[in-house]
Amino acid sequence: MSWIEKERKRRQREAEKSAAVQAAADSGLDVDGEHAMRALWQRFEAGNAALPPELQLLREEVTYMPERGPRFLAWLRAPNGAALGFTGDAVRYVWPERNASRSHNFWIRWNIDERWLEVSQRVSSATPPVMRDYRFDDGRIEQVLKGLVQGQRVKAAKLRKRRFWLF
Repeated sequence: MSWIEKERKRRQREAEKSAAVQAAADSGLDVDGEHAMRALWQRFEAGNAALPPELQLLREEVTYMPERGPRFLAWLRAPNGAALGFTGDAVRYVWPERNASRSHNFWIRWNIDERWLEVSQRVSSATPPVMRDYRFDDGRIEQVLKGLVQGQRVKAAKLRKRRFWLF
């Protein structure tokens, strides 16, 4: 293929991409947190449903209202006790083993200011707790499900969206 054909195809892709961006802007659709979180939870459930039946995580509907704390709508539980819970506006990862200095649990929430999904984890036992936030890479959904199925702890820092090849 000559360089002329390559350049023609590159310009055509750019034109299609800009047309798609303009169409989305013209449609008035605005991504909000609730829709983004529901779409994320549906992707977790679809990934679980795609697993063979013997590897699928147990799905539990929550029917009781807790006195304190968030109300979870559903859980995906692993055999070792690790789980993913959905509250409607956030996804919670829970690891069953306790650590006195640092939590292995984390939340995936919608960041209103930045307009992206974010992983939040408590990294100290101080009062008030020190939190670390990362931009969530939604391409890592399979990694979360794999960790749950294999009984391995999922680290919040491994779910962040990287900006450069080495970082």
